[in-house]
Amino acid sequence: MGKKILVILAAAIVVFFGLALESSAQQKVIKMGVTAALQKEAGIGSKNASEMAAEEINAMGGILGHKIELFFADDDGIAEKGVTAIKKLLFTDKVEFVSGGWMSGVGLAQAPHIFDAKKLWLSSGPATPKLAKMVEENYENGKYFFRVGCVNSDLFAYDMAILAEEFFKKELKITKIALLPESSVWAREMSAYLEKELPKRGLTIVYLDVFDPKRTDFSPQFAQVRAKGAELLLTVQALSPGVPITNQWADTKLAVHQAGYSLNSQVSDFWDKTGGKCQYESTQLINGARAPITPKSIPFYDKYVKAYKISPTYTAWGQYDALYLLKAAAEQAKSLDTEVLIKTLEKMRFEGAAGIIAFTKDHDLKYGKEGKQPVWAQWQDGKHVVFFPKQYAAGKYVSAPWLKKK
Repeated sequence: MGKKILVILAAAIVVFFGLALESSAQQKVIKMGVTAALQKEAGIGSKNASEMAAEEINAMGGILGHKIELFFADDDGIAEKGVTAIKKLLFTDKVEFVSGGWMSGVGLAQAPHIFDAKKLWLSSGPATPKLAKMVEENYENGKYFFRVGCVNSDLFAYDMAILAEEFFKKELKITKIALLPESSVWAREMSAYLEKELPKRGLTIVYLDVFDPKRTDFSPQFAQVRAKGAELLLTVQALSPGVPITNQWADTKLAVHQAGYSLNSQVSDFWDKTGGKCQYESTQLINGARAPITPKSIPFYDKYVKAYKISPTYTAWGQYDALYLLKAAAEQAKSLDTEVLIKTLEKMRFEGAAGIIAFTKDHDLKYGKEGKQPVWAQWQDGKHVVFFPKQYAAGKYVSAPWLKKK
């Protein structure tokens, strides 16, 4: 009788501990680290969208039954602070996955630490092609990097060259370009690409100047733009607030069309920041827009605006998609193991809010029909109106009234 009691007791103990272990496994959280410039628009957008996606995913039961827990670290858009931020996430918070980012110089500084820690890195911000080059040159070391936000800066530039040729040259008969990139790493990379690509398309760069992002007076540059007879001003700016160039362009009625990449011009509050002087300016929306890019695009945009009273930055689109991509990959692989996820991601084609996410062999984003493509929007009466490419157009381009018609 005593032996039977012992057997029953032992069985009960086994069942108890089994249930406890199962419960513990179910309660396990997925630690996602997000590095961002949390006091700047790009980082605020990253944080907002990360929290939105995590809340939605957790409400659906998490990823493979595990809730997402977010950890943030402020990199301030500065390489040295970026290294401190990533070390906090890796060694203090002990995150399992890394995402976020903004400036390319920061991403390049963080990369060795992420690779050494062997953490999956769903990078939503840095645009430099050098990160994917690390995968190409040393796959085993760099395979943890996947670009999930915007396409790389060479493709920004390629897309900008397409706009210049297909729209401004072919439709508006414009061939003379002034190029103003800021002095950040990725902007210089874009400029170098455009300097080679634009002439191939029958476009002439009549003036080029690399400016300090802190510059507020563009009178010397604009004098040269006039003197050289430029017809289109292409800017490349992220650290620069964008407002000085835009306001001086409008105030002086500089006789050029203005377009390009401007981080701040991508966000809806730029209209208020410029006092409406961004009217007629065109901006490259590199990662997502309120346009029918995918069925998820407009619902995400509208929900974000309703929640935060501002349009999502390109980093916000990237972070939202990054968390859902992790969910999709884990569910497809039925695993959260990093090595398994890497192999799964390499073969995936994921429809995100910002576009199609599919990877090249070096974990860069594919561009075009099988991947992502930026869209171009013009500021009209306080809103972005997408006008290019035509399949996403919501309206027509309007020339500034002070420009002479050809």
